[in-house]
Amino acid sequence: MPDDGSAPTDPRTATVRLRLTPAAREALLAALRGRGAGSGVRIWVERGMRPHAQMMIDRASPRDVPLALDGVPLLLDESSLAFLRDAEVRYRTDHDPPGFEVVGPFLPTGPASPAAGEAAATEPPTPAPRGAGSERAAIEERIRQALKNIYDPEIPMNVIDLGLIYGMEWDAAGALTIRMTLTSPGCPAVEAFTEEVTRAAREASGLSGVKVDIVWEPPWGPERMTDFARRQFGYG
Repeated sequence: MPDDGSAPTDPRTATVRLRLTPAAREALLAALRGRGAGSGVRIWVERGMRPHAQMMIDRASPRDVPLALDGVPLLLDESSLAFLRDAEVRYRTDHDPPGFEVVGPFLPTGPASPAAGEAAATEPPTPAPRGAGSERAAIEERIRQALKNIYDPEIPMNVIDLGLIYGMEWDAAGALTIRMTLTSPGCPAVEAFTEEVTRAAREASGLSGVKVDIVWEPPWGPERMTDFARRQFGYG
């Protein structure tokens, strides 16, 4: 790494297109001041169904993917590059205390659901509307938006754009079933995946009568992805 504290650009970052807001750049440069040569801002993504970016000031290591961005030396994790594509690092002064966030098309944007075992709600569940198709359509749309924050554990894309949600069906009592598949029948996370989607759907809808059925027919394929996802993965 050069003596001026900047990080050389690695060819592996050519498609990342990571950005810093002006406020984030100033805050990061201030945090790096006095740290000495070889220091940088480490950014990595904690993987899982709700991947999220983490940041810290650290010393460079041979395993890093270095990127000099607007004069700020970044130290990126290679396995996180796909999640950081087209992401933006922001510095939020409207939070107490102020802090950084990393947002982008391959990272969830909404608040995380409570961890397994935590209480998800204190209010009694609202019964599902039995008529009014527009009300049910609105509930389904809220669920779809919430599920855009649930990601396949191995693929940097949410379940909606991947095309894993096959449909939503209401029964006569107003209970909702979400028909969902996975990219592979051998996925070891099928139970945790189902629980996470169920929890997110119940929170978004306010309904207790929501369940998820995992189906394998018709089998999933890239053609089920949205246009956005297909472009990102080079299918169109």
